[in-house]
Amino acid sequence: MKYLRVLLLLLCSLLAQTAFAQAFPNKPVRIIYPYGVGGEGDLVARAIALRLSAKWKQPVIVENRPGAAAVLGADLTARAAPDGYTVLLTSFGYITSQFGSTPLPYDPASLTPLLRVANSPLMLYVSGGLPIKTLQEAVAYAKARPGEMMFGSAGIGSSPHLTAELFAADNGMQITHVPYQGSPPAMIDMMSGRIHGYWGTSAQLQHTKEGKMRTIAVANPTRLIAAPNLPTTAEMGMPGFVSASWFGFFVPAKVPAALQEQIQKDLKDVLATPELRDEIIRIGLEPAMLGREDFAPFLKGELVKWGGIIRSRNIKLD
Repeated sequence: MKYLRVLLLLLCSLLAQTAFAQAFPNKPVRIIYPYGVGGEGDLVARAIALRLSAKWKQPVIVENRPGAAAVLGADLTARAAPDGYTVLLTSFGYITSQFGSTPLPYDPASLTPLLRVANSPLMLYVSGGLPIKTLQEAVAYAKARPGEMMFGSAGIGSSPHLTAELFAADNGMQITHVPYQGSPPAMIDMMSGRIHGYWGTSAQLQHTKEGKMRTIAVANPTRLIAAPNLPTTAEMGMPGFVSASWFGFFVPAKVPAALQEQIQKDLKDVLATPELRDEIIRIGLEPAMLGREDFAPFLKGELVKWGGIIRSRNIKLD
């Protein structure tokens, strides 16, 4: 009888989780985006929210919660009720925030990676006045002028910054990092020749039209949809040099497994539609879906990779 009662309790629990997942959602769902309005990730969040609203017959609201290098939004999600009605769409800052000197207000284990949506592979831009057209020429130029080649970034710990440091470390270069408050002021200085290099995304391609800056290679295993003529780092003799910002969904870790599975499935369904895929490409990202069975190992690899660079290059993130 004892074992029968245990089995009945387990069965009831499973049935309750299944019923809960099947009834979801019956009220508005919010997507927490821990950055400001108008960027690539914000546009993707709103495109997904629109289609989830139609699928779920419930409002899906994007809440921008910028601050503390994406920590505020992640903390808010980690503390939310584990009922599936609060999900987080975050990016590269989720990784770098774990290496600051200030303890995080939440435990990263309290968030479960659910689905990677898209990538934003980084490409090397150089000022148009430089005699650099290959990665090898960039390395040779920097080595001939130790510490003089200046790489801009969107801020300390940003993906352009850490990619420049990785590039320098892999090739024995001494560079000078110049942080900016976002990419627009960095692009102004790139085009005027005040800085020499920038590891940016396809969002900066528009600035190459006048010839004041050029792209050299993309740090991606394959060529980009947005720039099919741009060679990869592997094609330019640096296989394994890969760097991308990414966008992915997380939920509180205590969300029932059946409900996690349903949310992931519904996200996959809307992301698989040609309309949303095309919109992601128009925004400037590469569709790069990874389910939770692959997203979690990917994140572990990111922590090892960028944590190593942060430590070895003695980068202070706060």
